[in-house]
Parts: sequence; C-alpha cells; structure tokens
Amino acid sequence: MSDSKLDFKEVRIEDYDWIYSYTSRYGEGSCQHSPVSMYSLAEKYQDEVCERDGYLFTLRHGLCDDEYRVYLAPLGDAPLARGFEMIMEDAAAYGRKVKFITLTDIARNALEESFPGRFGYVGDRDLSEYIYRAEIMAAFEGSSLRKRRAEVHTFWNQYGDRARIAPIGPEDYEECLAYEEKWTKDNIETHDAFALERDMHVIGKQMAHYKELHLSGIILYVDDVIRGFTYGTKLGDTYDVIVEKADRVIPHSFKVLRQESAKRCATGCTYVNMEEDLGIPGLRALKMAYKPEKLLAKYIVTEK
Repeated sequence: MSDSKLDFKEVRIEDYDWIYSYTSRYGEGSCQHSPVSMYSLAEKYQDEVCERDGYLFTLRHGLCDDEYRVYLAPLGDAPLARGFEMIMEDAAAYGRKVKFITLTDIARNALEESFPGRFGYVGDRDLSEYIYRAEIMAAFEGSSLRKRRAEVHTFWNQYGDRARIAPIGPEDYEECLAYEEKWTKDNIETHDAFALERDMHVIGKQMAHYKELHLSGIILYVDDVIRGFTYGTKLGDTYDVIVEKADRVIPHSFKVLRQESAKRCATGCTYVNMEEDLGIPGLRALKMAYKPEKLLAKYIVTEK
C-alpha cells in the first residue's frame, strides 16, 4: 500500500471506544458521526474507518463508484485542512475524485478554504438534524411548548398509577423486539414497508449489542403491558435519539416518551438530537413543533 492510501477497515463492535474518542469530541453531536450508526447501518453504507496521524477517516464504501470515493469529514485534533488533503491523496491514488456526504458548515468552510473553487456544494434540508436543549425537552419549558406540557399532564391524569416508565435492561430486549415486530405489522399498510422492515432489522442488530453500543432507553408500560419504547446514545454533550416507538391508541404516549427520555437518558448532556426528517412533511412539522435550538445543516459535496 502506498503512503498516500489510507488503510480502511470495516467497523467492528470492538472498535467502538476508539471511534467514539473522535466522534464525541469532533463530531458536533451529529448522528452521522456515531459508532452506533456506523456499525448498525453496515449493510446500507458499508462504512470503513482508518485512524492515522491523529485523525479518524470514514469511507462510505457502499456508496463509492467508478468515478468517486465517498467520505465523511475527517475528525481529529489536528487542522481539518490536513485531513482533507489526506483524503484527496487517498482518492487520487485510486484514480478517483472525492465526494463528501453530509458535511456540516464547519467542515464545509474548512474544505473550501483549503481547496477554493474545487468543489460543488448542495445543501440538503431533508438531512438537517434537529438539535434541542436537553433541559427544555426534559420539562417542555417555555410558552411555545405549553401545549406539549398540557398533553403530558393529560396523559398522567388519565392513566395515573396504571402507567409507569422503566429503563431498558437486558431482561427487556426480547420484549422490545416483540413489540417492534407487532408495531411493524400494525403500521405496515400506512408506512413505507421497506423502511419499516429495514428499521426492524437495525433495531434487532442494536438490541443484540445494546450494552456494547452504549445505548440507553426507556419503556412505557400501561397496565403492565408495553406501549412504547425509545433509546439512543450519547455523542459527547449531545444525546442522540435513535428509535421511538409507541401506540397511537394511547394518547400522547410519544410526548411522554420524549420528555422522560430527556429526563432519564440525556443526563449530563446539553443537547438532544432528534435526527433528520428525511423530507417527510408530517415528521418535519412534528419536529419543528418542539422548537429546535438549531438545525444542523449538512451538505453533499462533490469534487468538480
């Protein structure tokens, strides 16, 4: 292997700690920069990683083609400029141009400063991540979230002692998977069937390595029957909400899960990331209704 080529290897469970040491410090709380997503979505993106000269490099091998090698932004303590140079050298060694997936404003600006005019940038609103203040989500503080607070109160007034919240533990994995399978069957006619089946596969993979992936979550029970669950992972000072499932026949169950998740799982975090809306109108309206602190913009960047 020439010195200009980066030595990429597939993401493994045992790589979690060293990948997280980069993503937690330099990943801006983005769900793209998460060892959980890198491992869980291996079939989709085939992410490969390389640690070199103080940087974490990520190759989206599954998206590469005869013209482009596709990367995430380099992450590290050293200047981004040198990381981008090393990526350019890697792609050139294979006779290909560079494409970056989901660069943030910080990474985009650093790339343009290093290689002015060499890349084209396309912002994708569908991929913007919704970032909220954790303390606000834990209490639904403020006049703009008055309706959310009232709806949570309505839930507890209606169900009272019949409802309870419990942390997800090893003894709950099978119950959550059974609930997910039932939820998928109940919703498959009104949702994208392929997406639901893919989600079920990914959730199964995450539950199989729940502890190793440093996941944390909660279950909502009503009359001792599971009625929803949610889990995520910490990315530095951000808690990334990965999965939310609940029965719509139980009024306001999703809102209860969101608030309780922020209270119980985002401890020590400044922000909660509810990820992208993928351009789904109803999902966008829902996430905007919680008044995000900011939208983490992302760009598709292609070498000219």
